[in-house]
Amino acid sequence: MSRRFSLASIGVLLFLLLALITAGVAAADSFVLASDLRFENALLGNRAPFLVYAFRAVTLLGDIVVVIGIAGIIGIFLYFSKLHRAYIAGLAATLVSAIGINFIMKELVERVRPESFAPSALESAFSFPSGHATFSVALYGFVTYLLCKRYPENATVLISTAIMIILVVGFSRLYLGMHFLSDVLAGYLLGGLCLLFGIWMTKKFGNGNAPQTKITRPN
Repeated sequence: MSRRFSLASIGVLLFLLLALITAGVAAADSFVLASDLRFENALLGNRAPFLVYAFRAVTLLGDIVVVIGIAGIIGIFLYFSKLHRAYIAGLAATLVSAIGINFIMKELVERVRPESFAPSALESAFSFPSGHATFSVALYGFVTYLLCKRYPENATVLISTAIMIILVVGFSRLYLGMHFLSDVLAGYLLGGLCLLFGIWMTKKFGNGNAPQTKITRPN
């Protein structure tokens, strides 16, 4: 009961924060806009060509094609392993909700991309929320959840690695001039919500502890 309450409480908190940022962006709140521009201008003065190339590579970790490809490989492995099939449902729920809700929010808010300095690439989709930030939290967060179930003794290293990947992907979108700070923060929050939904779906399928289960052959 306490775990369910904790999961629900975190979900409510993430939702409220996401709603607050979304309302600020949609209403062109002066505090949100000023914070976005201040952060953008700070990066403008520290933009180096070699870092642009580096972050172009890093940002691919949150690209929708790469994310779907990684998720597909993981899904196939889970299916044929016959140990973690409930996690396929959880992974699918996480990514489908992340992609779907992110697209809907982009179309509803219709925020244009940053224009104060030239981005490293052209994007046709709207800016808010960041899809890369959303998808990185959804995918790498769920993979970390799965691995922590399988290897609980390595939970600290796994969680730290996932956080590092997620933060670097989000920062790459800012450094490359593709998003505002509020876009990335909202993407993190949305990804977190979708991750919680995927975890809930995994538990709902009644196989939450499956990765720790060992198969024993009859004598």
